[in-house]
Amino acid sequence: MPAGLPLVAVSGHYGRPPGGGRIADFLPSLFPGVFPEPAISISPHSTISPGMTATIWCRISQRAPDQDVVFALLEAESLEPLQRQSLAETSADFVLPSARAQEAGSYRCIYYTKKAPYRGSHLSRAQELTVLGQLPKPTLCAQPGLVASAGTKITFWCSRPKLSSLGKVTFTLWKNRTQKPLQQQVSAEPWTSFLVPLVRPEHTGSYSCTYRENMPSSRDSEPSDLLELVVPGSLPKPSLSALPSLVVEPGTHVTLQCRQPPKSPLWGVTFTLLKAGTPQPLQSQSPSGTSAVFPLLSVRAQDAGNYSCVYSSRTVLYQVSKPSEVLEIWVTDALPKPSLSAWPAPEVVSGASVTLVCQGATWKTRYVLHKERGEEILPSMDIAQEGAHFFLTRVTPKHSGNYSCSYQVSTNPSLWTKLSDPLELIVRASVPSNTLIITLSCISLLFCAFLLTFLCCRSIPMGKSGEEAEEIKKWFRPEVSTARFGTFPNVVSLPVSLLPGASLGNGPRR
Repeated sequence: MPAGLPLVAVSGHYGRPPGGGRIADFLPSLFPGVFPEPAISISPHSTISPGMTATIWCRISQRAPDQDVVFALLEAESLEPLQRQSLAETSADFVLPSARAQEAGSYRCIYYTKKAPYRGSHLSRAQELTVLGQLPKPTLCAQPGLVASAGTKITFWCSRPKLSSLGKVTFTLWKNRTQKPLQQQVSAEPWTSFLVPLVRPEHTGSYSCTYRENMPSSRDSEPSDLLELVVPGSLPKPSLSALPSLVVEPGTHVTLQCRQPPKSPLWGVTFTLLKAGTPQPLQSQSPSGTSAVFPLLSVRAQDAGNYSCVYSSRTVLYQVSKPSEVLEIWVTDALPKPSLSAWPAPEVVSGASVTLVCQGATWKTRYVLHKERGEEILPSMDIAQEGAHFFLTRVTPKHSGNYSCSYQVSTNPSLWTKLSDPLELIVRASVPSNTLIITLSCISLLFCAFLLTFLCCRSIPMGKSGEEAEEIKKWFRPEVSTARFGTFPNVVSLPVSLLPGASLGNGPRR
């Protein structure tokens, strides 16, 4: 960063100083660039040996008018505050006792008034400090994780501290601290990657990385911390067991024991505990016997999960076992509550049958059905892989209500889960179908029509002559009515016998 850049241009990039709080926390309204930049220097020299004391001086040409000032030492690139001093002087000395390679780098300083309104200076120029000896150790990580299946690929990332004194460096990947490097990469960036495109069981082992200056001094860094890569192989898988139980309460201890298969030909093996979803092995042990014990102390909900283990030979390289069968550990805080559903539907008619299905954990358990969140009303008699079935036959409206279920952990009979969310069952009384209603209505209408016809026939007077009846009949013949009144589509022709004054025949009158 160029000297003299106003502090406001880099505000918000400050880290957390040793005394606590960011600069923005104790300078809420700093007016930067008001005062000239300070001078910065290092004594006794800008290049020192490890263990020596270095003093970084920050000086101003004149004191701020009528106010004391605060000096701050910053890392030049990130502008992270490292030290502060509040003095009534025109200079401050920042001491680095027993300097180490990690403290090599570039520094700047500023000063600002101690009281409001806060007014600050421009940044000083950058001053380089070189500490001879080994460079700070890098960091090594692996993607996607340290437990890899044979045939997959893995990438190792080696990153070094950001030191402005360093340009290009050579990164080196090592295995089992051998003298022969596995891979080397030259990079001007503070990181690089090493790709293993096709991992095999023989890639199992301890990995580290270093970096070296590409300069005449050619300083090397300390090695990174070791990473243990596990690639399961073809040896017979071990067995994994848990004590006291697979399901435990929070705060208790669980012991996982990994044991070689009987009559195993290997002696002197290393056991490694793995957990699904965790990118690196949890624990490794090299006991003298054929089994290893891995304690899980004061377990919490996040300790629940699927565990397995492998073993590898310490004498014969590249021999690794297959992983053991998965062991599922449950902490009661993480026990899932069951779910309750109804088949064919939660709303049925009286007399039908309903099956309530309670779904819970995958292991064998005892399920119980509750009504209105009260006492147990029905234990399960049919436990399938998808859960327990509760059969309610010939239900009546009395079966309506809210149902829930719970299950008991088979490995610990004293542990019960929470009740499921309530399921409302509605049983409605039986009602006639629409078809039956329509049929009965039609029959009723026909009966009424027949009755009306009969009554009309009984009430017709018999005193009319045959000629009169014939005359009336003519009026209701289709051709006559059409000619006289036109066509009436909705007019229905009535039997002549139903016409007023018509007789049922030409017989004598009464």
